[in-house]
Amino acid sequence: MMARRSGNGTAQRLATRVAWFVALACTVLIGLEVSRIVTQRSTVIANARLQTANLTKSLLQHAELTFRTADAILIGVVERLEHESLDAVTHERLRAWFADEVRHSSQFVSFAVIDSDGAMIVSTFGEAPSGQFSDREYLAYHRTHDELHIGAPIRGRKAEGWLIPVTRRYNKPDGTFGGVAVAGINPQYFQDFYDRLELDNNSAVILVSTNGTLLVRRPFVEANVGRDMTNSVIFAQLKQAPSGSLEIKASIDGVTRFNSYEQGQTYPIFVAVAQNMNELLAPWKANAIRRLIETAAITCFILVMGAFVWRATKDLARNSIELRETNTRFDAALANMPTGLSMFDADGRLMVCNERYIELYGMSPDLVTRGADIYDIVAHRKLISGLDMDARTYVDEFRNDLLKDGRSVKISRLNDGRVMSVTNTAISGGGWIAIHEDITERVSDEEALFNQAAELARINLRFDAALSHMTQGLSMFDERRRLVVWNKRFAELYDVPEKFLKVGTPYEDIIADRFTRGVTKADTSPEAVQAKVTELSSLARDSHRVDELADGRFLLLSRQPMPGGGWLAIVEDITERKRAEAEIVHLARHDVLTGLANRAEFNEKLDEACKRLKRGGEAITVMMLDLDRFKAVNDMFGHPAGDELLIEVGRRLKSTLRETDLLARLGGDEFAIIQDGGPSQHEGAIALALRINSAIAEPFELGGFEVNVGTSIGIALAPEHGTDPEGLLKSADLALYAVKANGRSDYRIYQPGMLENAASQQTAESELRDAIAREQFELHYQPVVDVTTRQICGVEALVRWRHPVKGLVGPDQFIPLAESSGLIVPIGEWILQRACNDAAQWPAHIKLAINISAVQLKRGNLFEVILCALVESGLDPERLELEITETSLLENQEAHLATIRQLKNLGISLALDDFGTGYSSVTYLTNFPFDKIKIDRTFTHGVLERRDYAAVVSSVLALAKGLDKVTTVEGIETEEQFEYMRSAGVNLAQGYLFSRPVPASQLDFTVRYPSVKQNMVA
Repeated sequence: MMARRSGNGTAQRLATRVAWFVALACTVLIGLEVSRIVTQRSTVIANARLQTANLTKSLLQHAELTFRTADAILIGVVERLEHESLDAVTHERLRAWFADEVRHSSQFVSFAVIDSDGAMIVSTFGEAPSGQFSDREYLAYHRTHDELHIGAPIRGRKAEGWLIPVTRRYNKPDGTFGGVAVAGINPQYFQDFYDRLELDNNSAVILVSTNGTLLVRRPFVEANVGRDMTNSVIFAQLKQAPSGSLEIKASIDGVTRFNSYEQGQTYPIFVAVAQNMNELLAPWKANAIRRLIETAAITCFILVMGAFVWRATKDLARNSIELRETNTRFDAALANMPTGLSMFDADGRLMVCNERYIELYGMSPDLVTRGADIYDIVAHRKLISGLDMDARTYVDEFRNDLLKDGRSVKISRLNDGRVMSVTNTAISGGGWIAIHEDITERVSDEEALFNQAAELARINLRFDAALSHMTQGLSMFDERRRLVVWNKRFAELYDVPEKFLKVGTPYEDIIADRFTRGVTKADTSPEAVQAKVTELSSLARDSHRVDELADGRFLLLSRQPMPGGGWLAIVEDITERKRAEAEIVHLARHDVLTGLANRAEFNEKLDEACKRLKRGGEAITVMMLDLDRFKAVNDMFGHPAGDELLIEVGRRLKSTLRETDLLARLGGDEFAIIQDGGPSQHEGAIALALRINSAIAEPFELGGFEVNVGTSIGIALAPEHGTDPEGLLKSADLALYAVKANGRSDYRIYQPGMLENAASQQTAESELRDAIAREQFELHYQPVVDVTTRQICGVEALVRWRHPVKGLVGPDQFIPLAESSGLIVPIGEWILQRACNDAAQWPAHIKLAINISAVQLKRGNLFEVILCALVESGLDPERLELEITETSLLENQEAHLATIRQLKNLGISLALDDFGTGYSSVTYLTNFPFDKIKIDRTFTHGVLERRDYAAVVSSVLALAKGLDKVTTVEGIETEEQFEYMRSAGVNLAQGYLFSRPVPASQLDFTVRYPSVKQNMVA
C-alpha cells in the first residue's frame, strides 16, 4: 500500500510538472510568433517604400525625357520663327517638320504656331483651321513669361481626344510678343506606359504640374482630367520636401494608399506612385493568419503530448513488471537451445549469450560476460580452441559483410578437429545476433561427396577444355546417325538451337532445322528442305563440302569415319579466306580509290561488248570523260581533297547510269563509260551526257569549302564509228580533245573531220616548235601615250611569227596553240629577253609593257626568268611593266601572290589587263598589288554608242581613282574616242589613232601627237 501510495504521489508530481511545462511552452511560442508577425509588417512597409520610391524616380525621368523632347522641338521652332521670315517656304518646312515628328513619335498629337492675336498660322494638319485661340490659357501666360509652360489638359479642336499643351513664346523682330509655339503631348502615351507597369488594380500613378493641375492619372477617370490638386495632402507634403513617402487616403476614390512622390528638377512637374495598403499587406495578413493557425495547432499538439506523457507515467510501473517476466522466459529458452547464441550491440559489446555458446568453445564464463568486447571474446576463443585466422581480421571481415549484406556465414576449424558454423545476422540499431553450430559430421559427409565429384569433374574438364578451345567446330554422330558429342564452336557456327544440343538428336532433325530457318543459303520451302536433307544424308562418311550461310559466311565441313560406324565432322570458318580471294580478284579489276572498274576491267568489258556486237549483238556507246579544273582543286586544297572529289564524282556518275552500263576510272581524273546503245543510241548518248554534265556541275562540299568543277565528254558510237575497241577509244579521245579545244564542260560526238583536225593540230604544233628552234619570231611595239601631253611614255611588246610560207602571222593565230601545248614558256622567255634588250637602248622615261601568260605564272620560275632578263639586258626594273589577266590568277592564288610580291620588290610595275571582260572581281585589285588597270578595246569601240559600255568605263575609272591606280585604255582609233576617254579621266591611251604596232627601228619617241583641234584645222 505504501509503495502504491508512493507511486501515485510520484505520478501526481510528474503530471503537475508536465502541466507547467506545457503552459510555459505555449506562452513562449505565442509571444515569439506575435513578435515575428509585427516585424514582418514593418519589413513589408519598408520594402514598399523603397520600391515605390525607385519606381517614382524612373517615371519622373521618363516624363522629363518626354517634356525635354518637346522642349527641344519648340526651341528649334522658336529659333526659326525669330530668325526667318514666315513666308510660304518656311511655313511649309515647319508644317512638314511637325507632321514628321507626329508620324514618328507616339507621344505627340500635334504641333502648331499661334500668333499674338490667337490665330493659328502653322499646324500639323496643313492649312490653319478657322477660329481663334485667344481664349487659350497658355497664350495669356506667355504674354508675360518666356519659360516653358505646361498647361492643363485640353481637348484639341483639330486633333481628337485630350492633349497636354507644352508651349514656348516667340518674339517679333522688335522684341515684342509674337505668339506661341505649341506641342500637343498625347496623355494616352503616358496612360499606356503606366498601364504596362506591373501594378495592382487599385494602385495609382499621377503626373501633376507644380501649379497643381492633374495631367495624367492611372487608372484613367475622365472626370479627373485637369483636376486641381493644390488642396491635396500630397501637394501640401510637396511644399515641405521635394520627395518623400507617406500613407494617404485618396481624395479622388477614397482608397488608402502608400504614396511615394518626387518633384522634377528641370520641368515644373512631379510624379507620385501609390500602392493600395490592403493589397500591399494582403500577403502579410494571409501569412500572419496562417502562422497563428500553425501556432494554435502546435499548442494543441503540446497539450496532447502532455496528456500522453502523463498517461505514460501510469503505465511505466506495470510495464516494468511484465518486462521482468518476459526476460525470465527468454533466459529459459536460451539455456535450452542446441546451438550457441550471442547478441552484440553496435559497439561490439556482448548483450546476451547462452551457456551453449560458452561450452562449444570451452571459454571462461568469467570473461564472457555482459559488456565484454567482441575482439576480446574472439581472441580468448582463439587461445582456447583455435581459429583459422587473426582474431581482429576475423571480426572485421564478418562485420563488413553485415554492413554490406546484413548477413555473414563463417566456417572455422577448431584445434580438436571440430568444424563450427557461425551465422551472423544484423539487427536494428547496428548490432547482430550470432548462431554457433557444430557441423563436423555434416562437413565430413560433404567432403567425401565432393572428392568423388571433383575427380569426375577433372576428367570432364579436360575433355571440355579440349573441345572448347578448338577453333573448329566438332560434332560426332554414331552409327545410327545420332548426335553423340559436340563443342560450343559447332553450335555457334551453325546457330544450332539449344533444344537440339543433346545426346541422341537425329542428324536429319539438325539438318532440317538448319535449312528451314534459313541458316544455310538455300530455298526454305518444305520440298526443297526435304530434298536437301536427303542429299546430305546420303553423303559418304569421308566427304568434304563448303556450306554458304545466309549471313555471308563460308564453312568447310570435313567428315572422318569412326570405327564401328558413325563419323566425326570438323567444321572450319573459311569466310576470311574466301573474302581475301575475292578481294584480290576485285583489286585486280577495280580502282582502289573509287571502287569503280579500272582500265584492265574496262578494256576487257569493251572487248567482250565489241565481240558481241560483231556477232549481231546490241550497239554500244563509248564515252571518255575528263574533269575540268581538277588540277586547281589539287593545288588549292591538296591531294586528299582531290581524292575526296574523285570519290564523290564517281558516286554522281554512277547515279546517272543504268545497271547495264559500265563506269570505270582509267587514272587521274579520267573516267570512261560503256553504255548499251538501245534502239535510240544517238539520243540516249546525248541524254546521258547531259545528265552527267548537270550532275557534275553541282557544287561539291570539300572540308567546309564549296568547289565547282566541270566535265568534258567525248562520245564514240559503235557500230557507226567502228567495232574495234582501240578504234572506239581513239575516236572518243578525239571527240574529247575537240570539247577541250572549244571551251570544256560540254560533250562532242565523234566526227570523221576530228581526225584531220588532230593531225592539223599536230602539224601546227610541230611547226611552232621548229619556229622556236629557228627563232622565227619578231617583236613589234605599240606606243602608249600620255593623254595630257600626247607624248609617248611607254610601249607594249607584241610578238609576231615570220612563217616561211604564210608570212607574218599575228599572235591570235598561234598564241592559243602555244598556251595549250606549253610552248608559250620558251616563247615568253624569248620575248622577255629580246624586249628588255631593245628597251635598254631607249630613253630612260620610256616604260616597256610585256604580257605574261597564265602558263608562265603556273610554272613557278617566272621571277628567276625575269630577273635573268633584267640582269643580262641591264634594263632598270622600274621601266618594266608586266600585264597579267584576271584568268591567270584564278588558280593557286597564294603562290601567284608570292611571285608578284617578289617582282614588286624589284621595282617592276604590274597592270591588270583586259579588266571588264573577265570576272572583273574587285578582290584582285585589293589582294594583288597592281599599279595599273587596262580597259579593254571592246568598251572603247562601243563607248560612244552604248550607254552600258559608257557606264562600265565610268565605273572602272571611279574604282581606279578610289584605289589610286593608273588607267590605260586600249583600242583608241578616233579623236572622238580619245576625247571622250580623256574627259572621263583616263591617264594613258594606245591604239591605231597614234600608231599601229611597229618594229623597234620605226619607233619615234620625240613625236607629239596633234590635238583634236589641230586635226580639225588640218
